[in-house]
Amino acid sequence: MKGLEVISPGLMTTIQDLGRTGWTQMGVPVSGAADQFSAALANVLLGKDINSPVLECTLSGPKLKLLIDQQIVVTGAKMQVKINNEIVPHDSVIDVDAGSTVKIQSSKCGCRCYVAFSNDMEATNFLGSVSTYEPGKLGGINGRTLKKGDSIGFNSLDTNLIKSSQGASQQYDNSWLIRVTEGPEFKRLSSHAKDNIENIEYVISNDSNRMGIRLEGPRLAINESGDMISGPVFTGTIQCPENGLPILLGPDAQTLGGYPRIFQVAKVDRTLIGQMRPGDQLKFQRISIEEAEKLWLNMALSFPFLSKI
Repeated sequence: MKGLEVISPGLMTTIQDLGRTGWTQMGVPVSGAADQFSAALANVLLGKDINSPVLECTLSGPKLKLLIDQQIVVTGAKMQVKINNEIVPHDSVIDVDAGSTVKIQSSKCGCRCYVAFSNDMEATNFLGSVSTYEPGKLGGINGRTLKKGDSIGFNSLDTNLIKSSQGASQQYDNSWLIRVTEGPEFKRLSSHAKDNIENIEYVISNDSNRMGIRLEGPRLAINESGDMISGPVFTGTIQCPENGLPILLGPDAQTLGGYPRIFQVAKVDRTLIGQMRPGDQLKFQRISIEEAEKLWLNMALSFPFLSKI
């Protein structure tokens, strides 16, 4: 079924769902939406399965022409959205007529917004997910970002969808306080690094992407060599390489890492990784595993769909 045409692709727009789980032991990253909360919320507001495909728009969004009537929801970073040059709100179900254009501008806070459609987009399924993993050319549209002239089809509409009129997304700033638990190699940090890391205000490097967020600031000292026997890593693992500058791993990160895993981002803050942008400031706050679990349970009570993530 005809769906939409890409008039302009934006900086980096891809098709994502919640990722391909269960394959990390084979070296396949989970990938999926960098901000799973916002991606899932967009689908929830349309009454859809939270794992339905969405467009992930990074820093600036695309201009699209819809070829059939649709309802859409935009969540995440507050990029201005225009339907036929008329501004429409985020986090709400919007009716869009066939032939209309949807233009998503840039954001000042937050890095990514998500666009869900009432019809599912057609995309390449690999290992149970249509998420785009660009380094491996998997999923999405030939495993790449959207480009001008792309045409994306839609699957048939489920007429039994129960929609919500409006939702509440998270609020973003250009300064982040990220709650973390100690990682397996935290003890390899020097005493000075352990005592002072929560006082350090890092800056997110321009050399950051979906694989990892590199931090700039004071260098952490490691008591032993930064290299070690490779161990499992996943989204939210924070590694400290030999240069002493932490790397916060994202959804497209490798599945094994050879640097000390000093922290793990608490699940309650993990989706925020997808909203961090170059130049933002970041600080860590250490909490216990018990505190991390309680925070996540409380958040899941407020947003029940999170229990499925």
